[in-house]
Amino acid sequence: MNNLKIEAEREAQIILNYFKAKDYMSAEVKAKKLIKKFPNFQALYNLLGLCLQSQKKFQEAIKYYKIAIRNNPNFFVAINNLGLTYHNMHDLKNAQHYYERAIEINPKFTHPISNLGNVKKELNNCEEAIKYYKLALSIDDKLYIVINNLGLAYQALGKFEESKKCFESVLKINPKFTRADRSLGMSLKYDINNPHLKIMENKIKDRSLNNFQKMELHFGLGKAYEDIKNYEKSFENYKLGNKIKRDAIKYQINDDVKLFENIKNYFSSIDFQNLENVGNKSNKMIFILGMPRSGTTLVEQIIANHKSVYGAGELRDLTQIIKENFLVNNKIKFPEKFNIKDQNFFSNMGTKYLENLDRYNTNKNYITDKAPLNFKWIGLIKLILPKSKIIHCTRDPKDTCLSLFKNFFEGELNFSYNLEEAAKYYKLYQNLMEFWKQLLPDFIYDISYEKLVENQEFESRKLLDFCNLDWDKNCLTFYRNKRGIVTASFAQARKPIYKNSVKSWQNYKNELLPMFKILEK
Repeated sequence: MNNLKIEAEREAQIILNYFKAKDYMSAEVKAKKLIKKFPNFQALYNLLGLCLQSQKKFQEAIKYYKIAIRNNPNFFVAINNLGLTYHNMHDLKNAQHYYERAIEINPKFTHPISNLGNVKKELNNCEEAIKYYKLALSIDDKLYIVINNLGLAYQALGKFEESKKCFESVLKINPKFTRADRSLGMSLKYDINNPHLKIMENKIKDRSLNNFQKMELHFGLGKAYEDIKNYEKSFENYKLGNKIKRDAIKYQINDDVKLFENIKNYFSSIDFQNLENVGNKSNKMIFILGMPRSGTTLVEQIIANHKSVYGAGELRDLTQIIKENFLVNNKIKFPEKFNIKDQNFFSNMGTKYLENLDRYNTNKNYITDKAPLNFKWIGLIKLILPKSKIIHCTRDPKDTCLSLFKNFFEGELNFSYNLEEAAKYYKLYQNLMEFWKQLLPDFIYDISYEKLVENQEFESRKLLDFCNLDWDKNCLTFYRNKRGIVTASFAQARKPIYKNSVKSWQNYKNELLPMFKILEK
């Protein structure tokens, strides 16, 4: 028996080496073979779950984690990993359940504690997130990634002094965790003598840094040099950071060209004027959309400061529902013809979307969804939630594209790491919005960033009027709203209206000429 155990552990170590080398496919194949040989070796099921999870084979990963847990109900590592899988699927309810279960079995296991903090942050409950991060750090105060997440939670709440201390602590523990350099820079206003600027200038010369670490520093230096008005060095660093990121991702603008054509082809055949019984008739939703960096966070802050509105932030739910219903060969593709008479199909999508939002446990009458790229799905929103309000944020395209280029994004904005691709994407967006406005002329309300910052109260009153909301003077002091803001605009949204972002492209106009040519076609 001992010999069999030694053999199983030796072969499992080989699989683990494949896993550490990120050869997940080979690790998966070998783990499945070994499980047949040693079906009672529970650690293998957890290891196979990790291999599958790393390949985004989430349902299969869940299957093997559950086998491991069924055979050993106290296998808290597998329980935490099962929670992580649900978390990756954006199923926060199940993720929270399994994290809590792992903590119950082992209260000193820091992974599920910090993971639960991440869930709370995604649920816009940054104060709760902070409690869990601090609990994990009370067990092990050297967990620099948890300290970094604590800093991000403080940052989201506008507690910038606390966030600075966190990022500085991270860098003392691990100076090469350059994500903290970039995050720290977002909370600072640099001058030429700022010590952190000097630290980043020296650190970027370190040849042992990998490309990801360098990328974070280049974005951080881009922001720092912009603060001190050295726009030449600022642009040089933004360009280097973007190039590293662009080289690391697979993106083709033609995929978006095809998607946008697909959307126009199939929604143009729908008679939206005669859809009395289609979709869920709730009027709860206010969708705030447009190009990222076009003022969507500001608009949501204004509306969310109304006594009847809950600001939910950038939600993934609509995209998830669309993927569940229209994903073909890993690409979203609408069918050649919708069966508009299938009322349940559209109503169920709308109902599922709303049910997902129950996780926020809010008693407010209205909820905002501020995922900017929802502009792609306006026609579908009309079919599944026809009484929703659509607020379309517009901004000078030159400022919008430059702002995209100056920010690092975790999500789906792969078009933003090259100025010419950003401009081409902007033209696609512009064309699609013209299509939606012709198709649904009374469904979309345009609000201009430039007009809003020029005449805040007048534009805010019009905005609330469109949403059928009574005037609430609190909307003018949106910056006092204590809700967490986890977008790139977290700092700006904590300040009263200011105008120095208007025509900011002029600081970089010589470097932006190729972008201008595309935008002006």
